[in-house]
Amino acid sequence: MDGSDFGGLWSPGRGREQQTAASPRTPQTTVSPRTPQLHARMGVRGAAHTTLAALEAKHAGQQQQQQQQAPRAEGEDKWRRLGTRVLPVFNGGALQGTVEECNEAVRSCLRSSEQLDLVWPEVHAILRVGVFSLVRILHRHAGVAPRYDARQKPAGLAMPSLALLADAVRADVAADALTLVWELLSAHVLPLVEAVFLPLVQFGVANRRRSVRAAVLVHFRDTLVLPLLPALDDVAALCRSQLPLAVPRCLPGVVQMATVLAALTPSDRVGPLYTTARALSAALQT
Repeated sequence: MDGSDFGGLWSPGRGREQQTAASPRTPQTTVSPRTPQLHARMGVRGAAHTTLAALEAKHAGQQQQQQQQAPRAEGEDKWRRLGTRVLPVFNGGALQGTVEECNEAVRSCLRSSEQLDLVWPEVHAILRVGVFSLVRILHRHAGVAPRYDARQKPAGLAMPSLALLADAVRADVAADALTLVWELLSAHVLPLVEAVFLPLVQFGVANRRRSVRAAVLVHFRDTLVLPLLPALDDVAALCRSQLPLAVPRCLPGVVQMATVLAALTPSDRVGPLYTTARALSAALQT
């Protein structure tokens, strides 16, 4: 039955004739022409209700996801603010604020961390950026402009090539510049960084086997010292030549640095750094 049939059934005159001819004892079942329209409207309303419920559920899911991500974003922001307080120390500057204020910033970061195991990656990220600053200071002490190796594709921060620096200056100049950076690290950076991250010990995150001091030294060793080991070996060979004028003034500092860094891995007594430390120590005693 199409739309024209509905129109024929629901003409005003014909409807009155059917009502007059009908017997009151035999009621007739009439189909209202509005029934399909009502069903259609109910279908639309049902679909609209279903769509609205789906939108509300999606919106509730998004709100829940945002609520779950909000503490994580807040924690990451706290670590970034802590980094801005600490990083000037690696450039020879002062902390942004007092040590006590930095301690409270560290405690706030620890309280915001969902798991304490996730704290060390954040700490290492700050220390890594700070040690990269020492690379630029090393170039400045060596009197060489930082240059980058086009063949290297760093995953994170771009760092000047120390191999190019070693090729540009004499071994004793590179060793002297490295010693000056070591003095900055040992006398200025390490005490302040250890003081700032003292709450890691209080919260049980750091201990004697895993400390902030060791983390700083490892980053310094891997980033600055190991790439310059050939220059340090050349310094040791220069000292063994027994020429009084050939012994660089930086030798005591180089020996101290190499000995401390070699002691980070006492089991590795055949590694290149340990061998270089022994050679430099022997050269100092001659």
